[in-house]
Order: sequence, then C-alpha cells, then structure tokens
Amino acid sequence: MTGVQIFAGANNALVSMACYSMLVIALLGLGLVFYISSRSSDKNANMLDELILDERQRNRDGYTSNIDKSRFLGAIGVCATDLRPAGTVTVEGEPLDVVTEGNFVKQGDIVKIINVDGSRVLVRQI
Repeated sequence: MTGVQIFAGANNALVSMACYSMLVIALLGLGLVFYISSRSSDKNANMLDELILDERQRNRDGYTSNIDKSRFLGAIGVCATDLRPAGTVTVEGEPLDVVTEGNFVKQGDIVKIINVDGSRVLVRQI
C-alpha cells in the first residue's frame, strides 16, 4: 500500500452515511447559532452588561495614574542608592526613583534633575 486508508475495511455505504451524519449535525449546529443570535438582542445585551466594565476613572474624581513630579525640575538631590543607571535620589527630603543619562553614579553624589517626563525623572551628576 502506498497510502494510509482511514476507513480500511468499511464499505462505501457506511462511509457515506457517516459523512452525511456529520453534515447534518454541522447544519443543525449552525441553525442553532443563528436562532440564538436572532432572538431578541435586548436579552443578550442585558446578559453581557454584567461582563462589561463601564465605569471610568477620571482625574477630576481623584484617580491619577502617576504623581506629577514636574515641580522637581531643576532641583538638586543626593543619591540615596547607586544609580546604575536607575536608582533613588533624595530631593527636598522626598525619595524619587530616577534614571541617569546612562552613566553610573555612586551613592552620596550630588545630582540635578534635568528632565521630567510623566513618571520618568532624568538626572545628571554635578
């Protein structure tokens, strides 16, 4: 034999009946899907409302994604940790997570905040 026979030993009538049965089952399933989707869409919409989050978190309601750190622009701080290139700097008694321009800065060195972009604070060693 050169090929694999799936229905080896089965007669053609049995194979035809199996194929027609699968076709009928597929058509019945498709009909059921169309029937359910065509029923009143309001019932289906109400059922889906429990799964969808429709609330918004707005800044005016007190929700913020990050704290505005632009007030620290130009400020001088002391490295609380080594900056390799990210770490912590103390500015005006407040710890800030910062990143350098790429160079490493040792703990205790003095840095200046040169850029604030969202929650990213860029510093340069003085």
